[in-house]
Amino acid sequence: MTQEMTYFSIDMTPYEDREKYEPMRMKSWPRDDEAWDRIQKLKPTLDSLTVDVIGGALQWAIDEGEAVVERMSRSSIIREQHDYRASINTLDCDNVTTVSWSATADPIRDTYPIEEIREGDVYIYNDVHGSCATIGHLPDYCVVIPIFGEGRLLGFSQVFGHVTDVGGAVPGSWPIQSKSIYEEGTICPVIKLYDAGKLNEDARRIILRNSRFPGELQGDLDAFIACTRLMERRVLELVDQYGADTLEAAFYAIMDRCAEDARDHALPNIPDGTYVGEDFIEEDGVSERPIKIKYTIHKDKDRLVIDASGTGATAEGPVNWAMDGRHYIKWLGAFLAGEAGQDLLVNEGMSRVMQMMIPPDTVLSARHPAPVVDRMECMLVMIGAYNAAMAKAHKGKVIANSFNIQLYGIWGHDEDGNEYLYREIFGAGSGARPWADGTDTVDLVPHSKNLPAEFIEQRYPVLVERVGLLPDSGGPGQYRGGLGYLKDVRCLADGYLSITAYRTVFGPYGVNGGKAGTPGVCYINPGTPEEEKLVYRKQMIPVKKGDVVRITTPGGGGWGDPLKRDPEAVRLDVNRGLVSVESAMADYGVVLVETDDPRFPYTLDAEATVSRRMEIQSNRPPLKLIDRGPAFNKLVESGQITVSDYHDLAFDENGNQVG
Repeated sequence: MTQEMTYFSIDMTPYEDREKYEPMRMKSWPRDDEAWDRIQKLKPTLDSLTVDVIGGALQWAIDEGEAVVERMSRSSIIREQHDYRASINTLDCDNVTTVSWSATADPIRDTYPIEEIREGDVYIYNDVHGSCATIGHLPDYCVVIPIFGEGRLLGFSQVFGHVTDVGGAVPGSWPIQSKSIYEEGTICPVIKLYDAGKLNEDARRIILRNSRFPGELQGDLDAFIACTRLMERRVLELVDQYGADTLEAAFYAIMDRCAEDARDHALPNIPDGTYVGEDFIEEDGVSERPIKIKYTIHKDKDRLVIDASGTGATAEGPVNWAMDGRHYIKWLGAFLAGEAGQDLLVNEGMSRVMQMMIPPDTVLSARHPAPVVDRMECMLVMIGAYNAAMAKAHKGKVIANSFNIQLYGIWGHDEDGNEYLYREIFGAGSGARPWADGTDTVDLVPHSKNLPAEFIEQRYPVLVERVGLLPDSGGPGQYRGGLGYLKDVRCLADGYLSITAYRTVFGPYGVNGGKAGTPGVCYINPGTPEEEKLVYRKQMIPVKKGDVVRITTPGGGGWGDPLKRDPEAVRLDVNRGLVSVESAMADYGVVLVETDDPRFPYTLDAEATVSRRMEIQSNRPPLKLIDRGPAFNKLVESGQITVSDYHDLAFDENGNQVG
């Protein structure tokens, strides 16, 4: 019996002309091995407890493997900021465990006949355009090992992570003005780093020689290998306990459960219908032109289909993403899972209830040799487009927009002539919720940490002078957006500053009457005559010893009418230094009076607040469902960009549009 792939089994009536779209999955390997018939017959006989135990053990193997990476790795972006993910794949390269966002074992099967895959092999690659759409950019090195049990190949353990440097035009391998993948670093196709247990010394030397920081890279890759081997051991322990057929049957039962849970508990919470959502990349590093990502989402009781027609063409600069619909679905599947109101493991099964249709030659379907190193903005804007569509489906009752990854780096040589790269991933304010304020300084990368000042100052010639929240950055609303970071770093040596920042002009949008959050920008020597304000991506800006670099990150969008915010909540925000007195008056209509108490410097003038709010309400325009901020509005009004929801109005508590 041959396995039937499930990725195209959903009724796709609106998309009968499939040639207009990229394949949902670039390549696949349906099973026809002799074990498959036994596995299929065994799967329905598994009791739920056995599936639970095996599923829990696999997830624990992931946690253990990732802990190994944290303890063994050398680079700060891996060890401290947790920019890596592990997973366990089936023989046919499906994610059984929590999805690792991108990399799977597909390129192993694509490169090597199954009879050439042997115990003791360790595969390594970072080839974006040669990895079956499983790698996002070259700094993401992936390590995969095959897992054999009872004499046959059962699947793969895999981990990928963002390493410090893989060569290319700039230190850190993030050239934000690249126009080709070849400018972005060393391309490693799928190779055997270990062949049946024997190290390929020549390959390792080539990989390490092409990094500016080979010691960090070697430490990270060794950690990846140790991670995959630990996961292999945990899987083989399950083989010893349950047998290979039962374990594999559980693999597919776990994926079935994901699909069933999404269909039974998430889909019913989205009204049937068609919804359009859009969001915008500010610019691509080469030209200062916004790029639209547009989704038309069709929802019925059995499926959710995302059509990306109308999305901008492949960009000249490196903001492209070069993956396929299958991987994007697993990325957005976490947001569908949020509709369930309960824990829902997102794995390959999500592809059975979600489909994504992407036309060729878009920023989401870029192909060789398109530049891709800064594809991270696509990741974030995809969420914004999806969420904008859901705002219409749920009549405004969705979380406001966030942009929770910003990347900064200072490169140079210290007083001893040693090369260094201080690079840090920052979070930002999360969007306000329909029931609560957003969270401050959240990083999208799970378990990511702010780099401690002590760690930074011991390793790099910089001094951390200030770390805190950026006042007034959260979008005003009945519930306020979370606040972004403010961090001041003084340079103790000459160097170069690179900024990979998003939402430096457009603020993360507010929802249902809430206002956009404040964009995050960077300054050199703020508050001095030499102050320089930096927006958009910037590369290798000279900084001198003694200069102060100020990093700010965006605040999340607000939710709901700001005039409905509890005045006492506004007063508390002002007393805590999160909102200014001026914003309280202008945005929330709250009038505060100074006191003599340093603990509570402001008190509420309730009568003046009522009058002020009436004045604002009588003079303001109707509240919008999606408010993207004044800079965005100017571009719409000048005809430079278009967006379908520009005139959509907010909803009241009864689900009726207001204004």
